[in-house]
Amino acid sequence: MLKRFLCVIIFTQLMLNYSGLLAQKKRINIEFGDSLKFYAVTMRNDTSLANKLLGEFVKNGSTSSTSDIMIMAAKRLLNSKYVAGTLEGEKEQLSIFLSETDCILFVETCFNLALCSKQFNEEADFEKFANLVRLSRYRNGVVERYSDRIHYTTEWIRQGENRGVLKDITKELGGEIYNHPIYYMTKNSNRYSQLKDTAEVRRIGQIEKTLNKTPFYYIPQSKIKSIQKKIKNGDIICFMSNVKGLDIAHVAIAYVEGARVGFIHASITEKKVVVDKKTIFEYVLANKHISGIKVVRPN
Repeated sequence: MLKRFLCVIIFTQLMLNYSGLLAQKKRINIEFGDSLKFYAVTMRNDTSLANKLLGEFVKNGSTSSTSDIMIMAAKRLLNSKYVAGTLEGEKEQLSIFLSETDCILFVETCFNLALCSKQFNEEADFEKFANLVRLSRYRNGVVERYSDRIHYTTEWIRQGENRGVLKDITKELGGEIYNHPIYYMTKNSNRYSQLKDTAEVRRIGQIEKTLNKTPFYYIPQSKIKSIQKKIKNGDIICFMSNVKGLDIAHVAIAYVEGARVGFIHASITEKKVVVDKKTIFEYVLANKHISGIKVVRPN
């Protein structure tokens, strides 16, 4: 009888623990701001993690650069689960997840955690971090339609440059003009459930035209070895796509160890955030759909 009673207690405790885990995984809506309100969709464990990391970075990174703190963030988020389509849903909304990510969201998260800790110091918290994500992910920070979100990494970089938080140093490193017009989303609009609305397709098309007005640079595969010593820890590495109409195929954070110029990224093959076994140069050589790289430095 006692044994049966203990089994019931243990089972009940296990169920309570399981329910707690499910509650942590449940997505929640948070309202922020006073005069300018905005909303974020996240998970409780991710808000707690973000606040914990910001506290660590403020305490240990007071003399560190944004790039240095990006590396701290990347290491703390190692093994985070790779999940494709994390932002997609019926309604466009600011979604912020640390435990689930894809390649660009991982870089964006590390960058904004670093930026938040540098800009706000002891006042850095999840709300300020979420606002920085909003300003980097959405055109002029507006979150209303699917087309408000920045889908091409080229535009994400340019908006960051306009805000003074990023600098594309590809040309300085000897980069060449990449004659590779952007039009992938409008050409393949049938692949995007959010582009059933022709008005949205037109908006994306206008953005593509605007992006194509300004030349963009890349370091071709043949030049990477000669410039890789100039790549620094925390630089954002964009792997350029040779797929017609698409600008950038993958994004990572440079991780330099001695003479080895490697990278940390959310890997679709390993299904998690890892320090890749390959160097940047080796990764480009191994991928037939990558023509070279772009290097972007956080300010």
